[in-house]
Amino acid sequence: MNPDILAAMTAFARTAELRSITGAAHLLGVTPAAVSQTIRKLEARLGVRLFERTTRSVNLTEAGRAYWERVSPLLTGMAQATEDLQMQASVPGGLLRITLPMVAGQLLIEPLLGDFARLHPHITLELAYQDALVDIVKEGFDAGIRLGESLQRDMIAVPLTREFRLRTYASPDYLARRGTPQVPADLLQHNCINYRLASTGAPYRWEFLERRRIVALSVSGSLIVNHWMTMLEAAAQGVGVCHVLPEAAARWVAEGRLVEVLQKFSPSFDGLYIYHPRREQLPVKTRLFIDFLKARLAA
Repeated sequence: MNPDILAAMTAFARTAELRSITGAAHLLGVTPAAVSQTIRKLEARLGVRLFERTTRSVNLTEAGRAYWERVSPLLTGMAQATEDLQMQASVPGGLLRITLPMVAGQLLIEPLLGDFARLHPHITLELAYQDALVDIVKEGFDAGIRLGESLQRDMIAVPLTREFRLRTYASPDYLARRGTPQVPADLLQHNCINYRLASTGAPYRWEFLERRRIVALSVSGSLIVNHWMTMLEAAAQGVGVCHVLPEAAARWVAEGRLVEVLQKFSPSFDGLYIYHPRREQLPVKTRLFIDFLKARLAA
């Protein structure tokens, strides 16, 4: 096969999967202009238009969809054959794509990136921070990291951490001004910093353990965020009360800028797992990453 045709098929398939020339270019490590030119040459060679392009979107034509359905399995098979050969030769190389929530990446994975790069320089690691759940097979990820309660079905899951506890914090200044809540219902009279979920677009309902049951509470306040560090910094500045993982709040607590409230009502949740599709043989790159995380996080 002409190598130019293979490159064009790959550019076409990535653009079709992502519905984005820019996204395909990022994934392939080239410029958007290069991807556009490659696709135009492929269309000229085939004599059909594969995409309908506007300034805001890229959509498959009927011919393009038919071509994608034929091309995509071929490219997947070629990638699988390469990975299988690497596995047989124990060569840990290639691109390893991981989807994970931002808090897991920043608290657990980022401190280990240097060590992993030194141990496995032939693996290109891509971390995609996505708080919303994604279909890792459809989106082309090798594995994902999520809380146990959020795992996709039909996946192999490996535990990475013990269970988590969500805790509630406020600054000493805020508590001096507004008083300290004694039970979760008291929060309805406080200024609470809400976190908007990427998966649903709704604010997260704070959860507490009362009489051995998990109770969800809808709180309100003057600030809504979608990043846990913003929530913590705002709480430390006295804006209001926040509800986060203690691992995330540790620095602010150590500095004396936040103190915990409602401690006896703190619920526990499944810890983090790394999960991947069921396969007869796990690619070496994925297995090495899982083994690395298990060893470092266990310590």
